[in-house]
Amino acid sequence: MDLLHKSKHQPPLDLKGSLAFSEAAGSGCRYIRVETDSALPDTSPGQFFLLRVSGVSDPLLGRPFASFSGSGNSVDFLFRPVGRGTELLASLPPGTRVDLRGPCGNGFPVPRSRRLILVAGTLGIAPFLDAAARFSRTLGVTTILGVPGHGWRDFSGWCRDRIPDIHIASDDGTIGNPGTAVEEALSLFQHEDEVWACGPNPMLKNMGAMHSAGCERLFVSLERRMACGMGGCLGCSIETRSGSARACVEGPVFEWKEVLWNE
Repeated sequence: MDLLHKSKHQPPLDLKGSLAFSEAAGSGCRYIRVETDSALPDTSPGQFFLLRVSGVSDPLLGRPFASFSGSGNSVDFLFRPVGRGTELLASLPPGTRVDLRGPCGNGFPVPRSRRLILVAGTLGIAPFLDAAARFSRTLGVTTILGVPGHGWRDFSGWCRDRIPDIHIASDDGTIGNPGTAVEEALSLFQHEDEVWACGPNPMLKNMGAMHSAGCERLFVSLERRMACGMGGCLGCSIETRSGSARACVEGPVFEWKEVLWNE
């Protein structure tokens, strides 16, 4: 396993802050910004924060969100309400006090190639929204968004407003090119491209086709249920060729070939 970028991991901080704004991002998704009381440490694409409403015990645990932009005293998140915790966060008015733990885990490594392909499945675009702009200053960057179909049209437009040259693929062919994000990535891949992916686990498993196409550096950010964000509960463990690993500490970003996908 390439542990070079993992050796710099620092324990997450417990922070307090306030919701600065909450906006619709299309297709039922929300875009929120949190202003923290103290300065944020540096974060890398793929790291995440656990976020919860201050003083609320139900739900008790914070919800993990990948940060897509964070500097100084503000950090941005993108999510779609799917349960009690995220529905509560989506309904909050500006000024609501929140607790954060982060940045948690290890993000994507420093790119080594001159070209980088970012492959996202729906909300998996979050860590790439800032990365696409940041790395495009020095690298050739191609960003791909895969969505199920027409129900994600507004969200796709929201993403295109932020990444104008984004490639969009939809399973039903109603948005962008017909097909999956993996198929779109295969059609755009060039020799020596580095590939990063974030999205649902079935999509990430299928990213193995990139190795067959000649990709030597393929990194994926795994989705797992998380409770503590510090590796203590072991609830987010995955099996790798090097043994069991905690997605919230050793991950959530791993080399694709190191994950035992059938375990």
